[in-house]
Amino acid sequence: MNLSITNDLEYLAIFTLVLILPKLLLRFRLPSGITALVIGIMFSMIDPTIQDDRLFRFLSQIGITSLFLFAGLEVDFGELKSDGKYLSKYIGKSLVVILLMVLGLSEFFDLSYPSATILALGIFTPSAGFIMNSMHSFNMGEDQEYWVKSKAISKELMSVVLLFIALQGHDIKSMLISLIFFAALFAFLPLIFKLYFKFISPYAPNSEIPFLVVLSLTAGVISKELGTYYLVGAFIVGLIGSRFKHKIFKDDEQMLFSALAGFFNVFLPFYFFQAGLKISVGELTMDSFILGIIFIVIFVPLRIILTSSSLKYILKEFINKPYQISLSLMPTLIFGLVAAGALRNRGEVDSKLIYALIFYTLISSLLPSIFFSLRKGEAKQVEQQG
Repeated sequence: MNLSITNDLEYLAIFTLVLILPKLLLRFRLPSGITALVIGIMFSMIDPTIQDDRLFRFLSQIGITSLFLFAGLEVDFGELKSDGKYLSKYIGKSLVVILLMVLGLSEFFDLSYPSATILALGIFTPSAGFIMNSMHSFNMGEDQEYWVKSKAISKELMSVVLLFIALQGHDIKSMLISLIFFAALFAFLPLIFKLYFKFISPYAPNSEIPFLVVLSLTAGVISKELGTYYLVGAFIVGLIGSRFKHKIFKDDEQMLFSALAGFFNVFLPFYFFQAGLKISVGELTMDSFILGIIFIVIFVPLRIILTSSSLKYILKEFINKPYQISLSLMPTLIFGLVAAGALRNRGEVDSKLIYALIFYTLISSLLPSIFFSLRKGEAKQVEQQG
């Protein structure tokens, strides 16, 4: 058989599975990212040579940068400012917990502080874009959705900064170069946006989404080359873009937000697929599963208690059923995989610890789907009995 035809058929099979199967399994409340990850693991066993395929690597770059572009655009500085007193207390409490986790993980697993910080962020950081994209299936009220979004975004902002420090802190020269690049983004992106809206947008209708995607991909790739990660540059583009939302989305903000969400929903599964390709089943051990279960037993209740107590005692007059918000903030799929990849690249962390983090990430990301499915089933039973 012609080799090119064989490759084309393999690509066709992968594209069909990655784009269609996760959507089909959503009816069972299985997050599409986890399905795409499993597909990647399967294909890494079927054809190990595909692990280094440049096409899937590029598609995954588009997916992850588009997601963090979306997360950055979702930031409403006015809302964050109005709830700044509460959110600052929440972030302060989270910083203390992360510091204690870093000290504990460093001591227990004999890790350097940067590696322990990356691991702690992978365990503790909710994936804002992933959560916001999944909230429609949680059947929550508007006040609950608002606080899920606010807490996820505020903690992700904090974690992006900490991740940057952890990745670059060992090399002052690289850190300074990266800081100069990110400062340049904050300085010149507003001008680039203004020039675009003045000279390009009037003559290129409906080009706002492609413009944002290209900007975020460019910033993400450069930040990756500088030794940080795609998400940092893409997130900054989204943050700057959020100041121009009134121009980007004009009179139909919801429609274009949906268009952007639809765009990254096409490409994001390839990020999970690519992450699955990097997982070697042969490296999975019983120690990894046991360690992952220990992480779940310790850190999931800790995160639920931290969030619920904050809502209960600080905003008790506004929030009903704070545990629903806490459970909705459990998914760490994006940041967990990012942390696992960063730890793998550092080459100083035992693989069993990396796979324990991946196992924890998968289970924690499934918890909201499991909980809200059971809750919906119970509600139906009560309704039928009534």
